[in-house]
Amino acid sequence: MQLTDYPWLTEPKNSVGKILPPALLIHGVEGIGKRALANYLAQSVLCEETSSVNDPCGKCPSCALFTADTHPDFKLLTNDDEDASSSGNDLGDTKKSKHIISVKAVRSLGTFCVTKPHRGHAKVIVIDPAEHLNQSASNALLKNVEEPAEFLHFILVAKHKERLLPTLLSRCLKVNVRPPDAQEAFRWVATQIDGQCKDPYRQELSIALSGNAPLSSIRVIADEDFFSNRESILSLLSQNQIDPFALATLCEKIEVPTLQRIIYALLHDLMFLNIQQDVAFHEDKKTELGRIKRSLSNKAFSRWLSLFNDYLKSASHPLNRRLALEALFLKWPQT
Repeated sequence: MQLTDYPWLTEPKNSVGKILPPALLIHGVEGIGKRALANYLAQSVLCEETSSVNDPCGKCPSCALFTADTHPDFKLLTNDDEDASSSGNDLGDTKKSKHIISVKAVRSLGTFCVTKPHRGHAKVIVIDPAEHLNQSASNALLKNVEEPAEFLHFILVAKHKERLLPTLLSRCLKVNVRPPDAQEAFRWVATQIDGQCKDPYRQELSIALSGNAPLSSIRVIADEDFFSNRESILSLLSQNQIDPFALATLCEKIEVPTLQRIIYALLHDLMFLNIQQDVAFHEDKKTELGRIKRSLSNKAFSRWLSLFNDYLKSASHPLNRRLALEALFLKWPQT
């Protein structure tokens, strides 16, 4: 791959320097292309035509093996599987999973870490998401990171770097990948969807909801369920008398991350309306938001937000989700 495909990654790539360190941590929000940068750096180091962190040639045997996910000197450790695997050349970020990266998976890399490269002069291990390493796995990894072979490089990818073992964190060069500004994100997303989204507002909303993270924005744009559920929730809440049971029935069918995104954006706009008489997300729904807001204070919305956050903590629990949602919407602020 070429980094020009992701122009906002050029600055963090340059901050790495010309030589890849033994341990590198790439961190930033979801959907920003952290894995893409990790793969670029790995391929760059393994490329047989480059001697530093630079664009891989894409033509040498090493690049061909990397693109085919069969390079013998590259390993990807992720929570998709307990065992170390080959590259999985995914340009997006790893989705959040319940699975941890176990000590067994880290120890399975033992032979790989000490044997010399099959090709060229380097070996690379990418760990994504690194914050899913459990305590034992982190300690096992630390032993390799503290005294790596001269040819070995670790690239850790994390959304929440603060969850990493402090001693492991201290051994890494840290690169923070920041989102582009809204205009740059809009231009990049527009070139990727190539006219598939006829509604420019939908694109703007998706970018705003994703915090300008381009890859996340594309996923939101393509999520028809998100936009239809957004319409339904706003419609039910804007009624003179809301029906908590209808809301619970609807929200029970919505995946928790999607529901969280809808509710957070809704409450943000309701509170913002009270302060600035404006909205940050639902520009096309000001009328509905005005009916929902009525004369309610931000204090009332803040109290309900606290209840919603409590609900999120137990949303994956095998209790009756419908009952929990009914109890939640029965406490929706009323005038």
